[in-house]
Amino acid sequence: MVSAWASENSLVLGQTRVDQKSNEITAIPELLKLLDLPGCIVTIAAMGCQKRIARQIVSREADYVLAVKENQGRLLEDVEDLFSCGQRTGFEDMQHDFCQTLDKGHGRIETRRCWTIDGPEQLSCVETGRS
Repeated sequence: MVSAWASENSLVLGQTRVDQKSNEITAIPELLKLLDLPGCIVTIAAMGCQKRIARQIVSREADYVLAVKENQGRLLEDVEDLFSCGQRTGFEDMQHDFCQTLDKGHGRIETRRCWTIDGPEQLSCVETGRS
């Protein structure tokens, strides 16, 4: 079963059954067809990190965050190199954004930092020869 949901309240927006002889890669595009996506940010686990799925999300006027793992050729290494270069240069000449949150609870303090790179010229160095 593949589901779309809002994390805070676990509100299911849509779900579709995965065929027994299939996996989420084939079910995700079907689920995306059911959702009203314009203006949304779609997040998908590493299994859904597919060019075809990313193109579908963009064609529906949405943005995406896809997880990247080591089993995707050089993609993880390329992305790490891109962000390392950006951090070394202070993201000079790179179209980017930064967000930081600070949470305190359960006896600890958590600082979360997130950088995004949006410049097509920088992203062109990421190997795209994957499905």
